[in-house]
Amino acid sequence: MELFRQWLLGVIACAMLVGAAQQLCPEGTLRRIARFTGGLLLLLAMLRPIAALTPDALGWDEPDYREAVARLEIELEGEREKTLASGIAAEVEAYIEDKADSLGADVSAEAKVEMRAGAPVIERVTLRGAYSAALAERIASELGIAKEKQVWIDE
Repeated sequence: MELFRQWLLGVIACAMLVGAAQQLCPEGTLRRIARFTGGLLLLLAMLRPIAALTPDALGWDEPDYREAVARLEIELEGEREKTLASGIAAEVEAYIEDKADSLGADVSAEAKVEMRAGAPVIERVTLRGAYSAALAERIASELGIAKEKQVWIDE
């Protein structure tokens, strides 16, 4: 509050001095120059606190800020990987179910995707329905999911 009080007193004192200087100047060019110069001085007086701002004055602790940014980056990267993995799993499931429909098989798929070194890897596909060798072969050849990673559950 003390800083605000000092700032306000400085602006008021500057305004009074500028006003007095303008009244003392004769009409004409000299008064216009005094008015312009006084306006600049008043602007500087109003902006003086901004020039004095430092990160310490704002309570900004740079190491804490950097640490918070690093934590947020890690958190956002985790969210990005989770979203990417779930999106790829949904696409793989839809693709397999579409292929099953085209082969006349009644199969529902559930893919498990994990992130390794920032890249999505399909760990396992669980297929619910009667085993279809043709579908298993298509999954292996078109999606690159080995038959060992295909878990068939006959329902």
